[in-house]
This record gives sequence, C-alpha cells and structure tokens, in this order.
Amino acid sequence: MIKVYQIQDQEALHPACTFTYGMPVSSAFKPGDHLDKYVHVANIATDNLNKAFEIGNIGPEGDINRKASMHSISVGDILEKENGDRYIVGRRGFDSLKEVI
Repeated sequence: MIKVYQIQDQEALHPACTFTYGMPVSSAFKPGDHLDKYVHVANIATDNLNKAFEIGNIGPEGDINRKASMHSISVGDILEKENGDRYIVGRRGFDSLKEVI
C-alpha cells in the first residue's frame, strides 16, 4: 500500500512561492518548508511508485481508498511506501523526500 499526500490548500503556499515542486522555477518550492500543508488523501493498493501514479490517474478506482478529497497524482505530491520511505513526484519520476528537504 502507498499513502498519498497532497497539498489541498494551494493558496497557503502564497506568497512564499508561486510554483510547486518540479515546475520551471523549482527552487521556489522547498518541500521541507511545507510538509505541514500536506494531507493524507488516499491509500493505493500497490507498493510500486509507478503503479501508484498510474492508479492515481487512470484507476482502477477500486484500488484507491480515499481518505479526503483527492486530485489525480501529480508533480509535488508525496507518496509513502509501507516501509516509511517517502518520495515526491518530480517532473520525471520520483525523488526521495529525504534528499530534497
């Protein structure tokens, strides 16, 4: 199972930054400065990051256990594996959260 964390209140990021992680001005968003804004929105029935990304975007819906309002998985979202390792969705793949905070 992978836990999905998303920032639900994008306005809470302003004026600190206007871009989220991985966007053209990626230095504007520092994930470690905003961890308190992430909300656990879902659990996905896989322990594979690529598969979780796929399920979080195209389903099947039955593999998603929603805990709160959730948008499709995208850049800046955090995925947590069962072993506690956390990754942030980047422009290309996933970055270990401990390496970017």
